[in-house]
Amino acid sequence: MPITTPNFNATQELGNPTVINFQDTSDGSDNDVEYRNIYIRLGNGEYIVQESNTTTNYTEWLYNPSVLSTSFELLTKDVAVEITMDWVDSSSAVLYTKSITFRFTNFNENFDYALTQNLTGNPLLINDNDFFANKSELRTCIDSGNHAFDLVGDLFSAQQFYRDWETDRKSTRLNSSH
Repeated sequence: MPITTPNFNATQELGNPTVINFQDTSDGSDNDVEYRNIYIRLGNGEYIVQESNTTTNYTEWLYNPSVLSTSFELLTKDVAVEITMDWVDSSSAVLYTKSITFRFTNFNENFDYALTQNLTGNPLLINDNDFFANKSELRTCIDSGNHAFDLVGDLFSAQQFYRDWETDRKSTRLNSSH
């Protein structure tokens, strides 16, 4: 029986935001399929692949109709991406394809929550203008990126707001210890 509706889902692990979990939710199966090739394209046209992959712009997932999920450690920061999954045969011919856009923001969300915990543990941080202003800027940027993505699927603008806040700000004003 062929794959009648190729489909998949991708989610970011909450406790380990470097990991993307993929689930093949296709209807049907096809014995001619050998691999699923996963292309993860940023708004600027660059591709995200496993660190060990230096020869292709996709991540390969061996096809087995009874194994419908897998995980790959792929992320180093928050991203807005288009993911294309190709189901290919032994000669690498694409038999089925599906593209979906996703946003993965758990790096910044986790950092924002850690700042909230800092504020809970030290309520006087609310009086630190740098801390609160920068925490507010972080939240605004996360929300602005999400709006760009959710409202019009603007990967490029969303990515501009999903900066690596923890690296940019962790040792500066956001981590104030007054």
